[in-house]
Amino acid sequence: MHQINLVDETFDKNQSHHYNLSIQYGLNGLSFCLFDVIKNKFIAFRHYASLESKLEALQSILEQDDLLSLTYKETFLLHDAGQSTLVPSTFFDETKAGEYYKFNLGEDKSSEIHFNKLPESQLVNIFSYPRSTIFSFKKAFPALTIYHRSSPFIENLIEESSRWPRTKCYISIHQGILDIGLAHLKKLEFYNSFTYQEKSDIAYYILNVLEQFKLSSTLTEIHLSTDLDKHEEIFEYLSNFLMHIKFIKPSDKFTYSYIFDEFQLTRFANLFNLTLCV
Repeated sequence: MHQINLVDETFDKNQSHHYNLSIQYGLNGLSFCLFDVIKNKFIAFRHYASLESKLEALQSILEQDDLLSLTYKETFLLHDAGQSTLVPSTFFDETKAGEYYKFNLGEDKSSEIHFNKLPESQLVNIFSYPRSTIFSFKKAFPALTIYHRSSPFIENLIEESSRWPRTKCYISIHQGILDIGLAHLKKLEFYNSFTYQEKSDIAYYILNVLEQFKLSSTLTEIHLSTDLDKHEEIFEYLSNFLMHIKFIKPSDKFTYSYIFDEFQLTRFANLFNLTLCV
């Protein structure tokens, strides 16, 4: 059963062809939200906790969830794990996407290579996605468009940075994966992802990045998002090292139903911000 279920009263299954469906799938489970394209408004959200026997559980959800069985205007999948590499759009050749990935990250024969064009940052994000998982999703949504988790993270960072005269740091924490980005005035100064095991690893990577860019841990504004259940524990731990932590919020380009509280919006900001990439 779904762990979180929020549906606005304006939702109408007979109008689903006016909605976009965005799905986030990874080690922390499956989440999805519905965006009313006409009203420019998010109207529904569901979250299924970490899935045991992942492919079997995924297939069961895709077949049995009443909202996922509807027909939508467009459907997007956010790949919540795996590696990616960034290439400036001016140098990108679609026919060589696999070569760029292989050169930077090595060959992954069990996965397919995909890429996202990021207009705000003028970059192309190249990533791999497991074929077995793609098969399950494309069976349910043949016209599916796939995005890497870092794509909305970077696009939101760049867009928000247009207001920042000084560099700020964005941090997104997933199960075993940490994304860190620095930007100001629409310039991406740094982005990288790291694998971690302990909370101390997270603090180490953040402090090391700040040190490399000569940014003060006591003065630099940190924007944090995590979809982990222990989000409050992580926030309190990082507060021992970082003095100015705020939670990342979904883009104010869109409106959000009153059914969403601040907790849901910040915890799943990356999923909501996927609409920035569309």
